[in-house]
Amino acid sequence: MTQQKLPTLVLIDGYSQAFRAYYGVPLQIATSHGEQTNAVYGFTSMLLNVIADEKPDYIAVAFDVGRTFRHEQFEGYKSTRAKMPDDMARQVPRIRQVVEALNIPIFEIEGYEADDLIGALSRQASAQGVHSILVSGDRDLFQLVNEHVRVRYTAGGPKPKTSIYDVAAVTERYGLTPSQVIDYKALVGDTSDNIPGVPGIGEKTATTLLQTFGTLDNLLARLAEAKPPRAREAIAGHLEQIALARQLATIITELPVTLDLNACRTRDFDHSRVVALFRELEFKSLIERLPQSEAAPAEAEPAAVTDDQAQAGVAYRLLTTESELAEIVALCRAAPLVAFDVESTSTDPMQAQLVGVALSWAEGHGAYAAVALDNPPPSTVLRETSDLPLFAVMPDAEMTRSGASVAETQAVGLPIGTLRRVLGPLLADPSVAKAAHNASYDMTVLNEAGMPVNGLAWDTMLAAWLCEPSSHNLGLKDQALARLGIAMTEIQALIGKGKAQITMDQVEPARVARYASADVDMTLRLVPLLQTEMAQKRQTELFDTVEMPLVPVICAIERAGVLLDVPFLKRMELDLAQRLTLLIQEIHALAGLAFNINSTQQLADVLFGKLAIPATSLARTPTGKISLTAGVLEGMAGKHPIIDKILEYRQLGKLQSTYVLALPNLINPRTGRVHTSFNQAGAETGRLSSSNPNLQNIPIRTEIGRQVRRAFIAPTGWQLIAADYSQVELRIVAHASRDPNLLGAFERGEDVHASTAAAVYGVPLAEVTKAMRARAKTVNFGLVYGQGAYGLAQQTGMTTSEATEFISRYFTIYAQVKTYLDSLRVQASQVGYVETLLGRRRYFPELAPSAKTPFNVRQGLERAAINAPIQGTSADIIKLAMIRLAQRLQEAGLRARMILQVHDELVLEAPEAEIDRAVALVREVMSNAFTLCIPLKVDVEVGPNWLETEAY
Repeated sequence: MTQQKLPTLVLIDGYSQAFRAYYGVPLQIATSHGEQTNAVYGFTSMLLNVIADEKPDYIAVAFDVGRTFRHEQFEGYKSTRAKMPDDMARQVPRIRQVVEALNIPIFEIEGYEADDLIGALSRQASAQGVHSILVSGDRDLFQLVNEHVRVRYTAGGPKPKTSIYDVAAVTERYGLTPSQVIDYKALVGDTSDNIPGVPGIGEKTATTLLQTFGTLDNLLARLAEAKPPRAREAIAGHLEQIALARQLATIITELPVTLDLNACRTRDFDHSRVVALFRELEFKSLIERLPQSEAAPAEAEPAAVTDDQAQAGVAYRLLTTESELAEIVALCRAAPLVAFDVESTSTDPMQAQLVGVALSWAEGHGAYAAVALDNPPPSTVLRETSDLPLFAVMPDAEMTRSGASVAETQAVGLPIGTLRRVLGPLLADPSVAKAAHNASYDMTVLNEAGMPVNGLAWDTMLAAWLCEPSSHNLGLKDQALARLGIAMTEIQALIGKGKAQITMDQVEPARVARYASADVDMTLRLVPLLQTEMAQKRQTELFDTVEMPLVPVICAIERAGVLLDVPFLKRMELDLAQRLTLLIQEIHALAGLAFNINSTQQLADVLFGKLAIPATSLARTPTGKISLTAGVLEGMAGKHPIIDKILEYRQLGKLQSTYVLALPNLINPRTGRVHTSFNQAGAETGRLSSSNPNLQNIPIRTEIGRQVRRAFIAPTGWQLIAADYSQVELRIVAHASRDPNLLGAFERGEDVHASTAAAVYGVPLAEVTKAMRARAKTVNFGLVYGQGAYGLAQQTGMTTSEATEFISRYFTIYAQVKTYLDSLRVQASQVGYVETLLGRRRYFPELAPSAKTPFNVRQGLERAAINAPIQGTSADIIKLAMIRLAQRLQEAGLRARMILQVHDELVLEAPEAEIDRAVALVREVMSNAFTLCIPLKVDVEVGPNWLETEAY
């Protein structure tokens, strides 16, 4: 006869898990409004993990309340523990809020610890025939383990490990039974709780004594038999201390508390309330992990709904005929705004195959046209139509015919020629205003499919980014949840993940139709909300005049791509391989042995062990882990010849793997070019970022690094044009501060770094040395990043006191620059944001006077507050230049086109016959992109490749 499984109760030590979460989750985790949530997130994630792993029938949380009876018995109890950090204390109410929202009862009694409550509740559970799992990071609970009670213990450290302790596991760990754990602590004490042990009695001796005598009482009764003699004498001399330690270590299981199992029943919670709270905390990923609630629906309107609930009153259609598509196109033409979205086979828009297009012309309405596939997907990866969730559809249309088979739905789709003929004119019509989320991707896929898009008026991702530039939750699903309260279906629900992942062309069109229609519907619903918020935050003009006009320009640059000299890269690969081989030999010779240079541990053993090089304080992380990053090694430069060799080895290795070997493999086989992706919402300052591959980080400070640029070439009969703003950020500082000395240097056309050096050192301009100029240049560029004396000293080799004196003299000369930079700090603190000259904002809620931001974190944020308006204005200026240059090149009928943007630099390719006109146009447009009180200066060079360009 099969034994029936007993129900399970999970009891969680609240503060123990909260502390683990606080120290185990990065402090930087916060909401877009600046509320720190690392402890809340970690605790909530733990809670959901426990529910998913243990599948308990009942669950409860216990918290400590103030001082306990143990503090009255011994004033030093837990006195060595650090006070709860303020930023953790502020998160405790949120943790309780999460627990309460999940309808999990909280137990707490004045004067007792959570351990005592857990002990009492688990004892009562055992009496009611219920097993208990105790969740804690505290080993004190091991004494409660028995046949009905286990401990789910999470060890600390950078990689926490969770283990289940039953009687056998406790015995294996201590060599003692759980009931002997109290006596063990009475002898050895507990440093974490500051419980004093017997001097001279260590863990091994205590274990041996208890294994011999069984219990502490037996040991004391037969103390004359105890060995060794020193242990016997130590125990005899500390009998009162042993009695106190045993009292302090013993968990009380008889308390005035009653376990009501019905109140602890798992999953009995208001799902909408929890989702609303998770939305407020911006815990999107945790919503998907919520267990299914068994509670009755709340009477009030839910604060958040699922994708299914959102679609209960909508009309979504799968278009199967040309006439149906034409009908939807007509509806779109009559609408004030049309949202569009593509489904495809790849996240790389230049490699993606178009699978289908979705359109929405009014809230609650959406339609999806699938592209007919040459090779329908195998039925093994599809679900039967009868398994699909129901759709609410238009009365005159069905999502799929009732009872349709998988084989029939595979055939649904319109020829690409039909889409081009019927849908193409709508997409190309600039008079039809359009919206999309991350529009550049959809536009590129459609362009490559022969359906160019004009009339883009809204990109909801860019609008959300302007409203919350620090947010990492800009995806459509994130925004729908945060702003509409709708938890949308994730793409993994259709295509899976990991090795089992399929592509969208292998998914049933009816399922894709529902998913894609929801995307465009939600995009359209987001527009008025974002429109209002952008107006409130005064970002509308920036959105309309900079970000939206830039989208098609970026699409054109991405589609153009860059041409590579592959034979040159192959030669460079061989040269680097030879140099790396030689470096390995030299490093091994300097070390006196062969070892794996890429192994941090082996490298540390060589540097700090065999060679005895003094380690810097940065060589270990706060958790004690060895750190040998480039910054750490650079700080050790000059201490041994091997350091420079290792730095060179790492630099060349990274160059080889990141560019020399990788770039040829990224060439698009159809275009023969490399196509990077530019992210408009990639940086809080407004700068564009580049990825897949990142072409903005090619090293240019070393000769070998610069050689990579030699591989970027112009086609035969063409030339590259590289146009770079000269000292644009310093010009912005001069304009914003109106400092007469800095303005004067620019107005006189002087070398501003030499001019700064002359002023700071008090020498004529002609007597400025290269070393003087270099230091002045470091300060000039460092000031826009809020650099202080320590940073300057690190970069220049000056002592901190010398750097402090240098900066003091600098700001005496440029007094209004200092006033301007100080005003940015004040603005960030008082109003919570700073702005570029064009009004782009970056928010700093952590700098508010009421915020308890740690000093070192605050310093970093103040530096960012200084940098944001300066670097952000620079980003705005080059964006304006890109928009106007694209327009002027087209108006001039030139074939020249932009192919790269790298911070303050634009790279174009142009036919040799157009070089004169193109260069003049580039210089004119970039110089006049924005008006400062001093002119913008543009350096233009021309050459056959990106390295070998010359002033033109």
